[in-house]
Amino acid sequence: MASDSLGKADYFDAGLELLASGGIGAVTIAALCYRLGVTKGSFYHHFASQTTFQKELLGYWASERVEELIPLIEAMDPVERLEALKRGAVGLRHEAESAIRAWARTNTAAAAAQAQVDRDRETRLAGFLVDAGIEKDRAALLARIGMSILIATQQLEHPVDRNRLMAAFDEYQRWLESVIASEVRAPVLSVVGRKKKSR
Repeated sequence: MASDSLGKADYFDAGLELLASGGIGAVTIAALCYRLGVTKGSFYHHFASQTTFQKELLGYWASERVEELIPLIEAMDPVERLEALKRGAVGLRHEAESAIRAWARTNTAAAAAQAQVDRDRETRLAGFLVDAGIEKDRAALLARIGMSILIATQQLEHPVDRNRLMAAFDEYQRWLESVIASEVRAPVLSVVGRKKKSR
């Protein structure tokens, strides 16, 4: 790959691949340049230092595809959203995320980025469940359970078995759909009951 055709995203993607295979210790300037087939001069054309690169890498990971996907998901109906969120979660860079969690134990910037990503995902999922008709506190608990499935899988498996994770999320989705159906049906039954009593 010609160095003049590279953008920062190419370095970030290479960095996430190195993270996934060897942890933060594998993400060196030399390793990045070797993977991309460029000289260190190309790296320094984009980044002032390895520390700068690491900081921007965390930002790239935190925001990757979010701006593209969220407007699409917000336009869907509740059941379509669950399907899209499930497939998006299964398709994450799980091995890189697991490495970031390990990195976060010794690096404050990584810890802050990881905590923010977890918080944003959980808050967004809870909000979608509220939009689907689930009571706010229950939606928050269900969102925490969904996050627990994701994070536990990333910690238990390396590499993550995507088929097994999909099966777990399929079951979780059935659970959510059942809750949504019961939450929507309950107010209707309550109204019907009040009407019968008033006769």
